[in-house]
Amino acid sequence: MTAASRIVVAADSPLAAARIEALLRTDPRVDVVISAPGQLTALATERAASVVILAMSAPSVARALERFVGVPRMPPVIVLTSTPHAAWTTRARRRGVRAVLHRDATAEELAAAIAATRAGLFTLHPDAVLGASTPVGTPSTDAPVSLTAREVEVLEMLAEGMSNRAIALALKISGHTVKFHVASLLGKLRVRTRTEAVTAGIRLGLISL
Repeated sequence: MTAASRIVVAADSPLAAARIEALLRTDPRVDVVISAPGQLTALATERAASVVILAMSAPSVARALERFVGVPRMPPVIVLTSTPHAAWTTRARRRGVRAVLHRDATAEELAAAIAATRAGLFTLHPDAVLGASTPVGTPSTDAPVSLTAREVEVLEMLAEGMSNRAIALALKISGHTVKFHVASLLGKLRVRTRTEAVTAGIRLGLISL
């Protein structure tokens, strides 16, 4: 994290907020601001936050995210919750959520998620994957899945059935670059085909049809 990195934290209990603050205070370069849910939007924008952390139940996260509707230049959001699968939804992603961790995330896990979020990556706890079983064509590793914003864009176009050439034209990039992104997606999602990548993306909540 860079110097003067300001992180706004909102939690559904003082104990949860204190725990996250303690985890973040291990880095002296971080300025932590604790917010009540009602003050969240103002603090996140007026204090020029680099990241917002929501430590709440999934329903509370959804309500907090609704406060961001129509707010320009909202910082990316990291969610800590006991039910990651319920918090990672298409709506949440559209509201700025870029990472979902378990509520008991360690300082190292939280720091890694913050760094990934600031780099434009999506980070998911394995429990964010919907369903108890993992069928063929979906990630089976316990490691979080991190995709760049461009990789998610390419994945969405694959879901629409677009060819590499059509994706290249739409994104104004070369066909070679498209092949690179597709190969990266297959590797990160641990799948073999474009169809399996789309299936995995849907299960992870990265895209929707």
